[in-house]
Amino acid sequence: MEPYKIHFYQVAAENLTKKLSRRNFDVEICQTLAEAKEKALEMIPLNKTVAFGGSQTLVQSGIFDALYQRGQTMIDREKAKDLTERHQIMKQALTADVFLTSINGISEDGQLVNVDNVGNRVAAITYGPDKVMAFVGINKVYGDLETTIKMVRGQTSPMNAHRWDLKNTPCAKKGICGDCLQEECICNTIAVTRRSWQKGRITIYLILEEVGL
Repeated sequence: MEPYKIHFYQVAAENLTKKLSRRNFDVEICQTLAEAKEKALEMIPLNKTVAFGGSQTLVQSGIFDALYQRGQTMIDREKAKDLTERHQIMKQALTADVFLTSINGISEDGQLVNVDNVGNRVAAITYGPDKVMAFVGINKVYGDLETTIKMVRGQTSPMNAHRWDLKNTPCAKKGICGDCLQEECICNTIAVTRRSWQKGRITIYLILEEVGL
C-alpha cells in the first residue's frame, strides 16, 4: 500500500478510536487482516466456545481454519444437515462465549451499522455472547449515520444479494437499494449500535486495509 494512504488510514483510525472508546467499545488498530486474526486468536481462550456470523472478512482472514486446527469448540451453522438444524445452531450461537463477526459500516462518530437478513448476527452483537470480536476494514468507515446506513444498504447489500444468489431483489437486479419488501429481502433488520451497554464487551479490530464487501 502507498505510504500516503497508510498515513491517511492511520490518522483516521486513531481519530475514530477515540470516538469508539467514548461509546464503550474497545479498539485494536491492525495494519493488516492477518494481524487482526493473530490478535483475536490471542484473546480467545481454548476452553471457550466460539460462534460467528456470516462474513467475507472473517473468511478472508483464515481465522476459522486456525480455530479448528487448535481444537477450539465451535458452534458452526455450516455443519448443519438441513435448514432446521441450521436455525437451531444459530440460536445456540447466542449462548457462545465468543462471537466473531464483521461490521457493515461505522459512522464517523463511532456508531456501528449492521444490516441482516435473519437477524441472528445483530442479535448476537446486541446481547447473548459474553464477548463480541468484530473485524472491520477502514473502507467501512463512512460519513454521518444517515450516510453510513445509505452506503450499507446501497453498496454492501446488493453485493451480498449476488453472493447469496438472491436474484429477484431490486438491489440484485439494479445494483441499488429498492427498499423492497420481498421474501428474499436481505435488509429485514437494520441495527445501529450507538454504544456498548457493557464496557469492553465489543472489541473492534479496525484494519487499515480494504477488506470484505
